[in-house]
Amino acid sequence: TVRQFSIAAVHAHSLRRTAAPLRLLFVFVIMISRTIRLLSSSIKKNTDPVRWGILGAGRIASDYVKVMSVTDGAIASAIAARSPQSATEFARAHSMNDATVHATCSDLFADPNVDVVYIGTIADAHYELARESLESNKATVVEKPMGLSLGEVEGLVEVARERNVFLMEGMWTRCFPAIHKLRQLVASSEVGPIIYASGDFGWAFPADQPDDRIWLPESGGVTLDIGMYIAQLGRIAFPNGTLRDVTATGTIKNGVDYTVSAVVRYDRPNDEDVGDGVLQMTLTGAANTEERCVLQGTKGRIILDGPSHVPQRLRVVRDAGREGDAEEVVYDYPLPEDPHGEWNFPGSIGFVHQIGEVGRAVREGRVECESFTWEDSLEVARIIDGILGQVRGGKMER
Repeated sequence: TVRQFSIAAVHAHSLRRTAAPLRLLFVFVIMISRTIRLLSSSIKKNTDPVRWGILGAGRIASDYVKVMSVTDGAIASAIAARSPQSATEFARAHSMNDATVHATCSDLFADPNVDVVYIGTIADAHYELARESLESNKATVVEKPMGLSLGEVEGLVEVARERNVFLMEGMWTRCFPAIHKLRQLVASSEVGPIIYASGDFGWAFPADQPDDRIWLPESGGVTLDIGMYIAQLGRIAFPNGTLRDVTATGTIKNGVDYTVSAVVRYDRPNDEDVGDGVLQMTLTGAANTEERCVLQGTKGRIILDGPSHVPQRLRVVRDAGREGDAEEVVYDYPLPEDPHGEWNFPGSIGFVHQIGEVGRAVREGRVECESFTWEDSLEVARIIDGILGQVRGGKMER
C-alpha cells in the first residue's frame, strides 16, 4: 500500500509538473494569437492610402499630383485653389475623379477625408495657409520656402510643436537615395572631416515675362527661389557644427536679387581640429549652371554631380597625394521609372521619395520627417535671411 501510495504521489507530481508547462504553452498560444490579430489590424490600417489634400492648381502642384498617381500608398483626395473653377479644371485635367473639389481652402482643412495637406501655392501665401492648416490639426507639407522670413518659419514650427502636428518644408532633395548615401559617407568620415562645401544653382529667369512669379517683390528673386538647395548642404557637411555667420553680396534686377555669392561659416566642436566649416554658395537667375556640389574633406572629396537638386550620382575621390592617381568610387541612383515623361520641372518624378517618406511618418504618428527636420528648416531660413538682408538691404524683413 505504501508503495502504491508512493507511485500515485509520484504520478500526481509528474502530472503537475507536466501541467505547468502546458498551461504556460496555452497562455503563450493565446498571447501570440491576440498579437497576430492586433498586428493584422495595424497592418491593414497602415496599408490604407494616405489621403492628400492639394492646395494650389499651378505647375508645381500639377507635377506633385502626377507623381502621387503612381506612388504606392498615396492618393489625392481633395483639391482647393484660388477659385472653384480652377480647382475643378485641375481635378479634371489630372483625372482626380474621386477627389472632392472644395470651394475654399478652409473647407479643405475641415475635410475629415484629408490626412495631409500639400501647399503648392505661390510663396507669398505659404505662411498663412500653413498656419491655418496646422491650427486645423492637419499634417502639412509646405513647398519651399516654408516662409518668407525666419520669423514666419519660427511661427509655423511653434504651432506644429504646440499642437503636436506633422509639419515639413518640401525639401524633396533630402529624400533622394543619393542624399541618404551622402550623409552616410560624411558620418563615416569616408574622406575625413569636411573642411568646406560648395555648390552652385542657376536657371535663366524669363526676362520677357514681367508677370512671372519670379519677379514678385516679396517672394521673387533667386535666393528665395533656389537658395535653400545649397543652404541645406551646411547641416550635411557639418552635422556637429553651429551656424556662426553669413556674408553675402550680389546684384539686383527688377527689384529682386538676381546673382548672389555667399559664404556661411560654422563653428566646430573642439575635438575637430580642422578649423571652421565653410559653405560657399553661388546662385544666379542669369544662366543655367552646372549645379554641382563638392564636399572637400581632409582625405578626399565627395562630388554630387548635377543637377544636384535632383541628385542621381555621387563620386568619392580619395586623395593620393599631389602626384598620385586619385581613387574614385561612383554611386549611381537613377530616377524611378517615369510613366509620364513630361513635366513642368525636370526630374519631378523624384517627388515619389518625399511622398513616400511623409506617408510613413504620418502613419507612424511622427511630427517631423527625418530627412528634413524643423531645425533644418530654421537653419536654412537663418541663412536666407542673412543673404537677403545684405543683398537687398533689408527690404525683405517681415
